Amino acid sequence: MERRRAAPRRDAGERLAQVRSGSPAPRAGSRLQYVTGLLHPFEKNTLDVMRRRRLVHVGPVLGVAVSGGPDSVALLHVLHALQPFLSIQALIVLHYDHGLRGEDSAADRRFVEELAGRLGCEVIVGGGDVRGFQRDHRMSLEMAARLCRRAFYMEVMRRRDLHRLALGHTADDQAEEVLLRLCRGTGPGGLRGMQVETAEGFLRPLLWASRAEVLQYLRDTGRSFREDATNLEGFCQRNRVRHEVLPLLEKIFHPRVRQVLCRHADLAAEDDEYWARQVAEAWGRVVLAEGSDVVVFNALGMQALHQALSSRLFRKALKKIGFSTGIFAVHLQALEGLLREAPSGRQVILPAGGRAFREGFTVVLTKRGEEPPVGESREMFRPGRYPLPEFRAEIAIQEIAGQEVRIGEADPWTVLMDAHAVLWPLRVRTVRPGDRFRPLGGPGSKKLQDFFTDAKVPRTTRRRIPLLCDGEKICWVVGYRLDDRVKVRDGTRTVLHIQWRPLG
Repeated sequence: MERRRAAPRRDAGERLAQVRSGSPAPRAGSRLQYVTGLLHPFEKNTLDVMRRRRLVHVGPVLGVAVSGGPDSVALLHVLHALQPFLSIQALIVLHYDHGLRGEDSAADRRFVEELAGRLGCEVIVGGGDVRGFQRDHRMSLEMAARLCRRAFYMEVMRRRDLHRLALGHTADDQAEEVLLRLCRGTGPGGLRGMQVETAEGFLRPLLWASRAEVLQYLRDTGRSFREDATNLEGFCQRNRVRHEVLPLLEKIFHPRVRQVLCRHADLAAEDDEYWARQVAEAWGRVVLAEGSDVVVFNALGMQALHQALSSRLFRKALKKIGFSTGIFAVHLQALEGLLREAPSGRQVILPAGGRAFREGFTVVLTKRGEEPPVGESREMFRPGRYPLPEFRAEIAIQEIAGQEVRIGEADPWTVLMDAHAVLWPLRVRTVRPGDRFRPLGGPGSKKLQDFFTDAKVPRTTRRRIPLLCDGEKICWVVGYRLDDRVKVRDGTRTVLHIQWRPLG
């Protein structure tokens, strides 16, 4: 459900009356707006914070999420007053009707529409079946409401080309969020709480202010707002933290415990910025393949990293494949165990049908179910680079003189073969019943099934392991072992340098 209401035109007398009342006029060209003395101290403080955080270049049109409650109403009035200082030509109000409180929800919607109209702002109203979404996805009502509301915001931002959307979270919300995350077992990165600016374009200009300061600003300026009665009820964790836990902590430990939690979030944010740079640098070294629903890590490369870095790489991978929520410290601990202790074949079950598993020298994180065997690739008649979409990989084959070969560090994805021991054409296929080969360094021929058993390769992944074959034999069990018949010998004159490159 979505409804729009256009901004009404305002005459000069109405604008002048607003200026004389001490409230800045909405017209960006009014010179009086540029006199900061006309701003309320709360508005000036918000402007100072936005300048320090470099949030002053938000674009000509800014979206503002308004529920009708005190925080979002204060945010709308503040941004309306600061329009000329931020070079904002227009504000668009977004309101989501959750439909959870009957007539009260409808009254909230009407209040927001009337407020936006008085300020000359366009308003876009959306809504949906939050309870149905909760039931279908088996989550808390609070989480369902948040996800539905966020989906509405993202859709409007995309359709209207809004680069920024301001949200009304305050320092009290930040303290509650940090405490909730801590109790749920978040990692160090989660303790930074909510960000002032996010990659999706969400802004939180009032994150510096307490709820008491917001209410005082509304009283000083005579602005009305709606109060959600469910905010006083204890049906969700956040309300209990707000009305029971934090007051108790203030009474027992520290009267400024909310400020302490917010300060902790600021320190965690500084640390997180440093770690973000470390993760970006390490990502290119340890990620072998990535896609919208899978990330493949080099297990050896990950094992060489400190756990503080590897766990953050896991977090980034999980977020990349769609786990924005529902991942806690217990999942990261299981992934670290999979990386550093588990044999090939072990797996970890993740929320929402996801899984992670060891496969040879890799750790795979995916939202896919178990995949069927992929069959066989086309024939390759000469050296070159060949895409293998069936295997989500490519293979590069280069012919070089034997005396030019330089043996580097062991790499499960790269092999050298005696070119004269290979019968062209080559092809890549998966396992077939009765397959045999001669493992490099072994005493002789061996069933591929027995080789996989000895190498502790899980049955669920054996049928998807690629085999590079020539006209009569398996030359390479990719990622595991070369066939002894194609190894480079002392008298080898021409060598095939073959590299397997997993793709996203």
